[in-house]
Amino acid sequence: MPDPLIHPHETLTTRDGEQVEIDAEMVPTIRELWRLNFTTLACCQDVGEATAGVRAQNDKPLGYGADSFIAYHRGWALLKLPITDAMRLVAILAEEPAFADRVRRRWRPGSWRMDVPLVPDGLDEAALLHFPR
Repeated sequence: MPDPLIHPHETLTTRDGEQVEIDAEMVPTIRELWRLNFTTLACCQDVGEATAGVRAQNDKPLGYGADSFIAYHRGWALLKLPITDAMRLVAILAEEPAFADRVRRRWRPGSWRMDVPLVPDGLDEAALLHFPR
């Protein structure tokens, strides 16, 4: 099986003592979120590049990761948080001048893309926050 770690990474220890691999450019963000008592479920420093890397290592199609997906996500980072933590983070950022317009106004250059996937039972338990790397 190919190594899923595409980007340079560091091993961090969660509050629960679990060792996790975090993309190097996401380490400061993850450390700060953990310091503020947020739960993080996943992160990626460049979703497009990572998808292209995984696709290049795989013999079988991914089911996602077409050229258009990769192009669309190049230069975008990802945080996956429980919905309540994602809402709390967005509320905090909405009060910060450097981030307010990015999290309040959709579909503008630099605006964050934020969603909660639909699953058969309703909404997923986690939110996906995409933001410019």
